[in-house]
Amino acid sequence: MTLDFTCQKCEGTFEIDAQDLVDGSEKLECPHCNTRAPANVVDDFVAALTEMRAQVAVLSKRFTLSTTLESEDLAELDADDEDEEDDEDEDEDVDEDDDDDDDEDLDEDDEDLEDEDEKR
Repeated sequence: MTLDFTCQKCEGTFEIDAQDLVDGSEKLECPHCNTRAPANVVDDFVAALTEMRAQVAVLSKRFTLSTTLESEDLAELDADDEDEEDDEDEDEDVDEDDDDDDDEDLDEDDEDLEDEDEKR
């Protein structure tokens, strides 16, 4: 599997064989301007690529896969992920407020029970 890259700095294009990237014999570096991705990003990318290849191998028993992944398409996914994270934060805030209301309800119930005990 060949990966095609375009350098954001110099706009040069280059290819890397995925297996060479996975086994470490090839570095993710622009051959035109020597720009490199951070090591932690490359490590995460290699791990994801390895997992994807393993899953495609399993699927290959029933399907043939051909894919193109454009970086521009991922910008939409990042925006969706940020929206989901914001929604989760808002949900957590709502849950905390609900807990306070529950405590108040319990206090009122306790007072009602005490009033009933006094009446008896």
